[in-house]
Amino acid sequence: MLSKNKIKFIKSLQQKKFRVESQKFIVEGRKGVLSLLNSSFKVDEVYCSEKISKDHPKILELQPCIVAENDLEKSTGLKSNKEAIAIVNFNKSSEINWDNLILYLDGVSDPGNLGTIIRTADWFGIQQIVCSTDCVEFYNPKVIQSTMGSFSSIIPIVMEAEDFLKNKPKKTKVYVTDFEGDSPEILKGVQAGVIVMGSESHGVSEVWYQSEHQKITIPSSTESNTESLNVAIATSILCYQIKQG
Repeated sequence: MLSKNKIKFIKSLQQKKFRVESQKFIVEGRKGVLSLLNSSFKVDEVYCSEKISKDHPKILELQPCIVAENDLEKSTGLKSNKEAIAIVNFNKSSEINWDNLILYLDGVSDPGNLGTIIRTADWFGIQQIVCSTDCVEFYNPKVIQSTMGSFSSIIPIVMEAEDFLKNKPKKTKVYVTDFEGDSPEILKGVQAGVIVMGSESHGVSEVWYQSEHQKITIPSSTESNTESLNVAIATSILCYQIKQG
């Protein structure tokens, strides 16, 4: 049984203030919790139903407390969760491997978009994602949920574009998404470099244009009336193009 205080604490982690204060976040649902088995995240506590422990015995490797489904429902931020909840410690890093591909997300504010980008990057084997400070928080429950477990493959790095560019080796190429630029085909087979994705409403920050870069444009139909492409979809297209080499 989960105590009232424990339920209160778990529910408090829906809010950024308490996540930052405790340096912990929650993972909800069987798929997300099971993804923690092979991750570098340090898991504090796991609670699951008896049914899930029998249907998916691998979850027992996380040494969960078996609790009533009703207690899970009281604790969750989801519409329904009778399966599992984990309390997990933040996993921070500032180490960037400049010899590999890096996705830099500049001002991506929608949690669903960030979660989908993380899931897409994981699918295509891109494990380095750097976010500007005005991006939606990586540990936002809606972000974690929309990654469908892929968050566990990423160690989030938060860094302003100015600092990122100061640290970037001169040889590392930067590809900036823009309304005018070269075809995404030039990304075919790229093994290292930085792909910069901006918000749909404002694009990327001006600082990127002040440094050496190459503009990339995803061409639209001449008959299209759409002003911009969803940033998560655009990221998927570019990641697919990169892996065609």
